Amino acid sequence: MKKKLAINVPVPRPAVVDAFHRAYYHSLGWDRNSFLGYQIKQCPLDLQLYQELVHRLRPGFVIQTGVAGGGSVLFLATLLDLIGAAPEALVLGIDLAISPEARTLTHPRLRLIEGHSTQPETVRAVEALVRRGGGLVSLDSDHAAGHVLEELRIYREFVGPGSYLVVEDTNLNGHPVFPDFGPGPHEAVRAFLQEEERFVADDELWQRNLFSFHQWLRRVR
Repeated sequence: MKKKLAINVPVPRPAVVDAFHRAYYHSLGWDRNSFLGYQIKQCPLDLQLYQELVHRLRPGFVIQTGVAGGGSVLFLATLLDLIGAAPEALVLGIDLAISPEARTLTHPRLRLIEGHSTQPETVRAVEALVRRGGGLVSLDSDHAAGHVLEELRIYREFVGPGSYLVVEDTNLNGHPVFPDFGPGPHEAVRAFLQEEERFVADDELWQRNLFSFHQWLRRVR
């Protein structure tokens, strides 16, 4: 039997990674992706991570703020099907205005809530469907720093120990894309982690893929 050769592949320098990240992001290829016919504005590397987390954690439910074309919530609901989750394991999609495309979704796990994600009536609608703790949460609505920080403070309570609170598009405002965006998700995460000791940034989760559009916060206790 021939001995396999060990091939050392050099890890790209951070400048190269950031350059590719910017080139891919600004090409808007991710904006044209779809899942089962529904627009899914995601980098495929991040979709792989969502798949791994759902399989490993088997969350009792998933909450996503920001529905857009509906592909992301359908993707998450399909993952719950694939792992054999109980019928009561729901995916809640929250948006200020549910798009016509998303309204055509018929997956039995999906519940779409129209309203401002941080308003008390919206939170009460969420609480009527799922209990606090035990879920996986993804924040992808208004990307202004103040709004994201408010969402973080509300929806952290729906994440159980060991599970994740995903803040999408933390690459904005020069991290490394759209340097003129202004304070956004990245800045909100920094402020949140300064006040919240139960969550940590799990960079190891995505670093094998070299970059991610998002920040993956794991609840440690």
